[in-house]
Amino acid sequence: MPTDHEEPCGPSHRSFCLNGGICYVIPTIPSPFCRCIENYTGARCEEVFLPSSSTQTKSNLFVAFVAVVVLITLTIVALYFLCR
Repeated sequence: MPTDHEEPCGPSHRSFCLNGGICYVIPTIPSPFCRCIENYTGARCEEVFLPSSSTQTKSNLFVAFVAVVVLITLTIVALYFLCR
């Protein structure tokens, strides 16, 4: 069974993809497609892809957790040496 392979777009679609995206076509599909470079997304690479704020929130929570654990550990160690 033959498979379809992507091919570079011709001159008629030279400006189809935006922001450095790479245009290609699949012979059995009439519309061109874009392969976007990093930090861009969308059908024509027209949208800036921003990192999810939930990723930043998780990172911030982890840092806060580590800081609290360190502070608790230091407090316990200080109390141990003061009460000895």
